[in-house]
Amino acid sequence: MNKSAHSSQEESGNPSTGQIRPEETDDMPVVPYRVLHAGVPFYSDPECKDVVSDGTIVILEPLDPDDPYPEVDIMPTLSQYSPGQLVDWNLNNKRQWEDNWFRHPETNQLERAWTLHMEFTGRLISNRALQENQERLKEIEAKMARKK
Repeated sequence: MNKSAHSSQEESGNPSTGQIRPEETDDMPVVPYRVLHAGVPFYSDPECKDVVSDGTIVILEPLDPDDPYPEVDIMPTLSQYSPGQLVDWNLNNKRQWEDNWFRHPETNQLERAWTLHMEFTGRLISNRALQENQERLKEIEAKMARKK
């Protein structure tokens, strides 16, 4: 896997948590995803007392104005993302977590995260790709705003 020399969206690893930097891509996906929340802890019990130390949750919004049933994606990851970043969709099927819960950062409610999920390894969309697709992204944002 090649890392791009671009440093578009804030990306840095956090050695104290074991989180790693996401890779970058110069390709704009058909459906980019916006990071809404990152670094959300998840737990192995429904009461959210036993934190899972080898990952965090990233909450993603698909930027797909044609999706009739838009939903956010709750994803386990080892990578360090930041709210507002745009990423592509990529999973690592060699890393999985089972039966986990989390406290939703918007509602503060305890929720089941998943019964079984693979690691999200989405790549950051580079500054170059963001610049080249600026008009398309504005159109997507405008369509999504009209849907709400």
